[in-house]
Amino acid sequence: MDDERFLNSYHNASTPPGPDVPADLAGFMLAADPILGAAAELSRVLARAHQGAATQLIGEDWAHARKYFSLSEKYAAWAGYNTPARGFGIHSYAHKVRRPIRLTDEALRAHPEWRNFGNAAADHPPMRGWLAVPLIGSDGENYGFIQVSDRLEGDFTAQDEENLLRLAALTATALDLSTGPNSRTWANDPPPDRLSL
Repeated sequence: MDDERFLNSYHNASTPPGPDVPADLAGFMLAADPILGAAAELSRVLARAHQGAATQLIGEDWAHARKYFSLSEKYAAWAGYNTPARGFGIHSYAHKVRRPIRLTDEALRAHPEWRNFGNAAADHPPMRGWLAVPLIGSDGENYGFIQVSDRLEGDFTAQDEENLLRLAALTATALDLSTGPNSRTWANDPPPDRLSL
């Protein structure tokens, strides 16, 4: 794409698995990273947005969430932003509802789950409108979500939502194929063929 607004994307990975994460689970988590990174980048292109992100939860908590950003040149000041996902406010809500959420900037700020990133507001890239779609795995479980913010022109559209739903389906399939169905369940109850790892 020749549009300069899509150039110089910044890719901000989640923090590496901590020392408390078993080596086999750490490898499992890292297998998702290239997929999530590509999904974050593609989400921006499909929805014509300055910000894109993809998040996968591992286990039912947010402690081991994998998160990738793709930011346009407009957000160069946040190129080093890599705060781990915490599952706070509107982001926690996005994971719970298991359906697309498309909000204008005004509707986002008026939403009862909007918390403006709490005590991280000064560090987080500001959101301007929002579209989030769930990552539903082959087992029907919600792995996380893909989101975009700050559309290049106007508000996010029904077509943007449909495009992101298609990307989410492809992303969930890729996650299933690379890491096995439902990493969230695997983290809590490993399947027999992985117990010996």
